[in-house]
Amino acid sequence: MRRLTVKVKAGEGEEIKKIAKEHEGKNLAVQSLKDGELVTVHLNNEAVSSFVERISAYEEAEIVLIPRGVIALYPPQGEAPDQVADVSFRSPLEIFLGGVQSVGSKKGLFIYSVAGGILVWVGLYTGTIYLLVAAMLVSPFAGPAMNAALAAAAGKMGLLRQSLLRYFMAIGTAIIVTYLLSLFVNQQHATPLMVSVSQISQMAVLLPLVAGVAGGVNLISSERDSLVPGAAVGVLVAASLAPPTGLIGMALNFGNWQLVRSGLFLLILQLAAIQLSAALVFRFMGKVTKEGARFADGKEYVFRLSMAASVLVVAGLLYWQFYSQPGLQKSSLSTQVTEVMHTALGELEDVETIEVNARFTRGTLPNLNPVICELYLYNRSATLTDAEVKKVVSNLLYKRIKAENLNADPMFNITVLDYQGNPATLP
Repeated sequence: MRRLTVKVKAGEGEEIKKIAKEHEGKNLAVQSLKDGELVTVHLNNEAVSSFVERISAYEEAEIVLIPRGVIALYPPQGEAPDQVADVSFRSPLEIFLGGVQSVGSKKGLFIYSVAGGILVWVGLYTGTIYLLVAAMLVSPFAGPAMNAALAAAAGKMGLLRQSLLRYFMAIGTAIIVTYLLSLFVNQQHATPLMVSVSQISQMAVLLPLVAGVAGGVNLISSERDSLVPGAAVGVLVAASLAPPTGLIGMALNFGNWQLVRSGLFLLILQLAAIQLSAALVFRFMGKVTKEGARFADGKEYVFRLSMAASVLVVAGLLYWQFYSQPGLQKSSLSTQVTEVMHTALGELEDVETIEVNARFTRGTLPNLNPVICELYLYNRSATLTDAEVKKVVSNLLYKRIKAENLNADPMFNITVLDYQGNPATLP
């Protein structure tokens, strides 16, 4: 439940109390003041917006909403467990005003963006995964993302424009920081972790969609109903955005446009998908609409325009991703190639599979899309030499991989192990 206090002119307190009773308000009190009356109201979360809208006719009413859950107990005592089990969503009014309140200063946004950029650069440059996690904690991307979605749901063009400006300010700052750091150390080549980040999965769109839904649900849920802390949800949103920003800035320094392309694809896809899913959560679960109390000046076309733009961007990027292989699908295709090899090797009776792995290279060769296939095998055949096993395996796997039409050109590194585990090499 929420506690509200309403200060009105003398003689209007009982009227406010009556309206509160109509909204199933509990533990109501009217207190006389020198310059009016103060009404204390405890309401279910879902009733807050309609109550505020009802008393909006009292032009001089001064309303204080405490955005924290309270436990209101009232007779009969046997129903106390049911009385405190209010885990309904926050009111649209509280959701919207809470989002506006969390906008914060540009100075803080800039400082955290710089800190996040430094951390993501060190993580990508040194291959330190936990520093990428730290960058996700520090990077201030979740706030502007959720505010932009909230503004779209409420139809508030001004807030949407402001949130997007802060969005791109944070991302641009992180890109500039990573670019300057790479320039300072004279970085000329991509690190293995940069290559790994740049290789995109066919399911890449699921991460920002889930991040948007999780962020939206976290903001509309009451405190005791939100099982996941807000910081964890913020990390989920930043996980979609922090690594691509670092990738873009670092790759710009040494002119690797393939990595820049991957980073831009990820960044734009994440922004559009988060905006789409979070705005839908606010709109249809949180009931944040242009008719909500105290923000009725929102425009319906803003929501429709935002959703249409998000859908078009996501659809366009997915078409680009699946239009040609393996460019923006290398992560998933590497897994598919590995599965194909495992299946094919299972058909060879005299060859035991120890380990199989496939990975696309960072770049391409003229008319080739190399995928490095590393295999560790054990030869149980009494008639085939290790060299003959390598030839049989490579021929079989080449045909199977090509038959999948993945536009991949396999290059094999096959090691046959003996009993002692020492590589058997060709004469």
